[in-house]
Amino acid sequence: MLIESSSIPKYRDLSQPGDDVFAVVPQRLYAVFDGTTDTVGAMVHGETPGRFAASRAALAMIECATGPKRGQLTASQWLTAMNRSIADGLKEAGAQSIRAGTTAAVVVDAGDTFRFMIVGDSAIRINGTELFRLTKDIDLLYAAGRIALFHHLLNDGMRGDSVETVARQLIFKGLGQTGQTFLSPRDVARVVETAREQCLHRLMPDALDLVEPSLLAGIAGGQYRFCNLTGHSLGYAVINGGHTQGPDVQVFHLPKSDVHSIELFTDGYMSCPTGTRVRDWEDEFFRVESEDFSKLHAHPGVKGSSSQFFSDDRTVLIIHPFSGG
Repeated sequence: MLIESSSIPKYRDLSQPGDDVFAVVPQRLYAVFDGTTDTVGAMVHGETPGRFAASRAALAMIECATGPKRGQLTASQWLTAMNRSIADGLKEAGAQSIRAGTTAAVVVDAGDTFRFMIVGDSAIRINGTELFRLTKDIDLLYAAGRIALFHHLLNDGMRGDSVETVARQLIFKGLGQTGQTFLSPRDVARVVETAREQCLHRLMPDALDLVEPSLLAGIAGGQYRFCNLTGHSLGYAVINGGHTQGPDVQVFHLPKSDVHSIELFTDGYMSCPTGTRVRDWEDEFFRVESEDFSKLHAHPGVKGSSSQFFSDDRTVLIIHPFSGG
């Protein structure tokens, strides 16, 4: 067996940990978790809420995969255990009002089979070719808003890191936030209209109706109401101490004999390499950085890179079950 991993925070100077966490119990569990980005500057026991949630979920999965009932637990029970761990941790910290959530990509070794679960936009690739990766329409909406805003700021004469800093701040806090001085009401209307045009052929009608209020409220004020919401195209799944549900929960299993490599990764990697080693993932990451530094074109996103930050934390965990090195 060969196991490789890499987890790199968004901070280029490595001054702080990111919100990604991974867990390895050889021949039992392999998992990556991507904690949700904090929008208000909260901390839980010295950690960002996202990292706190990811860590608690990882600990819960380790217990599930190593406990006496490990072979009997269902994916639903894994989710229950992770949610309970987060809820209990927030309660112990007196932080029940803080929003803390995480995605997950999980592999459990179940003897003759591998059992897989994906929650949110973390992903799994099997044998270097078969990709299991889900996207959220809510991200498409906010990415369209950020890109429209980014171009508006450029056209208005802003340059350098300031463009990314202001675009990220306004998308997270909302175009309608009180006191923002970068956009006039007319500017806001233009940005919203441009974003809506970009979404016309990408979002469902129920989402198109919410482009304007969502951008005005920002990610901090407009996204959370869609978490674990079913029956709406903007709904998405997250492990946050509640009840996880949504179209982006995927559970499957494969015979171990059919699996030659497993790659689990968070969405900081926006494109997959052809190879299946950590160096291949890093080479592909920097190719994407060179091709679309601000994440506006080939790899549109809610966040872009700057001289101080990468667009996101990135983690990859690779397992070659039958390799000796």
